[in-house]
Amino acid sequence: MDLTLTDEQRMLAESARHFAEQVCPSSVVREVEASASGFSAELWSKLCELGYPGLVLPERYGGSGGKILDLAIVAEELGRVAFPSPLLTSVALGALPVLWAGSEWQRQTWMPGLVNGDLIATMALIEPGGGNEWSEIRSAAKRFTTNWRLSGNKILVPYAHQAHLIFVAAAVEGSGLSLIALENTLPGIKCERHRAVGGDPLYNVTLDGVTFTPASVLGNGINAREIINRALDAAAVLQAAYAVGLSERALSLSVAHASTREQFGRPIGSFQAVAHRCSDMRIDIDACRFLALQAAWRLDQDGDSGLEVATAKAYINDAVRRVFINAHQVHGAIGYSTEYDLHLFTRRAKAFELSLGSTAIHHERVAKGIGL
Repeated sequence: MDLTLTDEQRMLAESARHFAEQVCPSSVVREVEASASGFSAELWSKLCELGYPGLVLPERYGGSGGKILDLAIVAEELGRVAFPSPLLTSVALGALPVLWAGSEWQRQTWMPGLVNGDLIATMALIEPGGGNEWSEIRSAAKRFTTNWRLSGNKILVPYAHQAHLIFVAAAVEGSGLSLIALENTLPGIKCERHRAVGGDPLYNVTLDGVTFTPASVLGNGINAREIINRALDAAAVLQAAYAVGLSERALSLSVAHASTREQFGRPIGSFQAVAHRCSDMRIDIDACRFLALQAAWRLDQDGDSGLEVATAKAYINDAVRRVFINAHQVHGAIGYSTEYDLHLFTRRAKAFELSLGSTAIHHERVAKGIGL
């Protein structure tokens, strides 16, 4: 395994970094977060012009035919500025499941829009009391004449109000656990925004007798647990890369602060206690980057990647927390001020830690993967 970036990947990273820095200063991040929707159509349009939604999708559907590793490289650069967008959610929890399990009609119908960004997709998994994305799904759809009706409640659904397609996990009568593609404008769907620690909008989605046809069931009724888990792994890897970018920004802010803030007539970075905290951040970030890229590479090999993904998520959850603890120790009180940028990255890092499986869940997956 060689994780050295190719010339094309280095150019991709440089292009993404330049784009993110130019169009998304912290003032824009604050403005989007403070808006009613937490979403900027203008930023999304600019992102789509670069082809990022179709980066990992096949050329026959209008995509670039790239790899998950390529999108992970872009995700890190977006994380450096806390870029707010549904990109990673729409690709990992929408477009990739359609590619993996959709019928050819579903691919032809949805994929072009997912590639160019005209369609945004998300996945609704967690139920009240369910705990996390891997918890048991209790929602069920019952047959009604030639169609089905679905009622239930899903929580913590990213970008549900902005998504054109919500892939709802539910047991379909006669088919078992399935992913049902619902347009968010269908009668009976209500999206209510949560108060969330991170910047991306999360929604409570209420389903009240929503009617759908067999054509809306992804993959014509195949059992969806394997596809859900595979999509969650892809999302975890991409969000991990984004968290590496968040951490890089925390380090750069800390080094800049330690170089200019003076105590006892000298920069605080000249004191070992501060310098070593910054060096610990550097070490943790480099380890996180390696694990994230290794997991992305493994996903691209189309093999059993669960162990690599779980290892990455379990380690990065803890390491990113350490990075931001050290960043706040270096900054002192100013790091907790809402006028200072560090909190923008801290809250998003905490949201990453709390989503897509806890550290304990992924430790259990690692233990199972090594035969325990």
